[in-house]
Amino acid sequence: MKNTQNILPSFTILTVLLVALVMRLLLPVLAWIITHNLETFNRGDTLSFIIPAKKLIEFSQFLNIDNQPELFRTPGYPLLLIPGLLLGNVETVTILIQIILDCFTVYLIYKIALLLFKRDRTAIICALLYAIEPLPILRSSLLMSETLYTTLLTLFLKLLLEYFENKSLKHLVFAAITLAASIYVRPVGYYLPLLITAILLLWNFTKMQARKFLIIHTCIFLLVAMGSIGIWQVRNYVQAGYSGFAAVSDYNLYCYNGASLIAYQKRIEFEDSHEQLGCTQHEKYFILHPEQRQWSQAKIYRYMGKEGKKMILSQPLNYSIIHLKGMFWTLFQTPANRYVALLMGRFDRSLTPSYKNLAQYKYLIFWTNLNLSLLLGVYLLGAATALLSKRFLNNLSMITLVSVAVYFLTVSGGIVGSHRFRLPITPIICLLAGYGWWSIVEKIKQKNIQD
Repeated sequence: MKNTQNILPSFTILTVLLVALVMRLLLPVLAWIITHNLETFNRGDTLSFIIPAKKLIEFSQFLNIDNQPELFRTPGYPLLLIPGLLLGNVETVTILIQIILDCFTVYLIYKIALLLFKRDRTAIICALLYAIEPLPILRSSLLMSETLYTTLLTLFLKLLLEYFENKSLKHLVFAAITLAASIYVRPVGYYLPLLITAILLLWNFTKMQARKFLIIHTCIFLLVAMGSIGIWQVRNYVQAGYSGFAAVSDYNLYCYNGASLIAYQKRIEFEDSHEQLGCTQHEKYFILHPEQRQWSQAKIYRYMGKEGKKMILSQPLNYSIIHLKGMFWTLFQTPANRYVALLMGRFDRSLTPSYKNLAQYKYLIFWTNLNLSLLLGVYLLGAATALLSKRFLNNLSMITLVSVAVYFLTVSGGIVGSHRFRLPITPIICLLAGYGWWSIVEKIKQKNIQD
């Protein structure tokens, strides 16, 4: 244990940030040297973000490819793409911005850990775990919204945990604004303000002396967070007659959740059922639904959402099985395939890629997956150790972190469940794992002293 004591104090947060920066720069540089193809940094969703970003530049309006109000995407991530589009190199500029954002996330994890554990060395371990975690390293090199979203979500958690300590309304308002901003990047967090409000209300009832002003604070939080989100829903309704926040949710209900049920029922591949519903091409969809050619995009999305819900409610048990499988893959899947695809230049636009074009690299994928699985196991073992600690869940901040992680794990189930949806909770996993492994080391040290 002597070596551990000597090494850890020399590891400052600046050292950890440098490690994070180097590792995040190394991957895209290596991928570029091997492939000489910037498109390798794009994924299936990338174009759907780039198009409205270009429309913002051209028309100063958030429009889709047909110059209609964009309903499918929200403006958060397209705004991040604008600097790269203006400079004529969207991949390079955006990746550099995302690397900076992810390094900032490392720093935020360090600050959150200081709030939670009050020990610099424990905070360093938590930050270091995120700095070397393969998933955020990979995602920062792809033109997708997860990195920006994770940074905003982590900043929200820091502000909220600071509010728990100082009860400053300023921190709570900034937390609400940051949470709303994150939802503009990825609508998956749409119901998170309600969860946080419930936690705040439960906390209020434990604070008898300050209950009145804490309830007022909670109401302000809910008003700011949901009000900020509601502004976009008003925009959607006024411009396109669509009352929802983002039509991607209705599309997913029909083309992913519904299609997965058809695939499960008919024992066919998901890609086949996805195509059968007309989700791969607009023209094929309209051949199946000719009456919808005259419909507005808002009416089409409402139809998709309604039909998707019908399919789920008609087979609740089957869907529960599919959803739980997706949650499992979200928690345990490694990004091995994506690493090999990035470095080998095997670009795949599908959201649920089959990786048939990676067959020749099956042994490389196997060993990469094995090593990443072992590393993920180390993180999850540390997190489980923390959760099993007697005092760990007696703290409101800890309860909040775990509740947020459970929320994202729950909403990330289904056929699209994968490692990419684990990224928003990876900072929480690293906080838990850092504490867990630190407690293990401390127990070993105490035992050695006693012996």
